[in-house]
Amino acid sequence: MNNALSAKMKTQTTLSTWLLSLLFIGTLLLSTNVSAQKGNQDEEEKPRKPLISQDEYNKLLMWIVDEKFENVLYKCIRYTENDKTKKLPLPYLYMGKAYLGIHLTEDNELRVKFQVDKLKALKNSLKYTAKFRKKDKENLHSHEHTVFFDELWNETKNAAETEMDSEKYTKARSYYKYLATIDPEDPGAWLMYAAVYQHLKSRKEAADTYEKARQLLLEFEGRGLREVQMELLLFAIIYNVELLKDTNRASALEWLAIGEDLFPEDRELRAVKGSIGG
Repeated sequence: MNNALSAKMKTQTTLSTWLLSLLFIGTLLLSTNVSAQKGNQDEEEKPRKPLISQDEYNKLLMWIVDEKFENVLYKCIRYTENDKTKKLPLPYLYMGKAYLGIHLTEDNELRVKFQVDKLKALKNSLKYTAKFRKKDKENLHSHEHTVFFDELWNETKNAAETEMDSEKYTKARSYYKYLATIDPEDPGAWLMYAAVYQHLKSRKEAADTYEKARQLLLEFEGRGLREVQMELLLFAIIYNVELLKDTNRASALEWLAIGEDLFPEDRELRAVKGSIGG
C-alpha cells in the first residue's frame, strides 16, 4: 500500500512539474511576442528622419530667389544621382526652376557656363519638370508652386507658337508634349498637340489626341484651369477651328461650339465664327 501511495504521489509530482514547465514556456513565449510587438510598434511610431530636410529645401528656395541657379543645379544633381534620394520628386522640380531662371536671365555668361541657349534652357526646364511630375504620382506638390508653373506655361506656349508660325511642327510638338505630360488634364495642350499631328498628316495620332482634349472638356468644362491655361485653350480652339474649316468642317464647327460655351464674350472667336459662316 505504501508503495502504491508513493507511486501515485510520484506521478502527481511529475505531472505538476510538467504542467509548470509548460506554463513557464508559454509565459516566456507570450512575453517575447509582446516585447517584439511593442518593439515593432515603437519602431513604426518613431518619426523617420526625412531623406532631405526642410532646411535643405528652404536653402534651394533661397538660391532660386537670389538667382544662384548654379548652386541649385549642383546640389540637385547630387540628390538625383544618389540612390537614397533619386526617387524624390522635389529635386527635379528645383532643377526645372533653375533652368527656367537661366532661360529668363540676361546673364549670357551663365548660359554659356551651362552650355545652353535660351530655348535649350527652357527645354531643360520642361524636361526636369516632367520628371518631377512622373515621380509625384499623387500630384501632392504642384499646388505649392503655381507661380513657377504659370511662368513655365507662358514661356512654353510662346516658344511653341513661334515654331508653329514657322511651320516647324516637330519642334512645336515637343513643347506641347511636355505640357501634356506635366499636366495631363490641360485640354489646351492636348488640343495644340493634336493640331501638330494634323499638320504632320499623322491622322490616327491626331484623332486620338483630339479625342483626349474633347473628353477633358466634356468632363471638366474648363474648371480648375489656371488663367494661363485658359489663354492656351482659347488660342487652341481658335487655331483648330481655322485649321480644320476647309478639311473637316463638322469638326471645326464642333470646336467652335465648345469655344462659344467656354468663352461666350470673346470677340476673336466671334470673328472666326463669322469668317467660316458658323
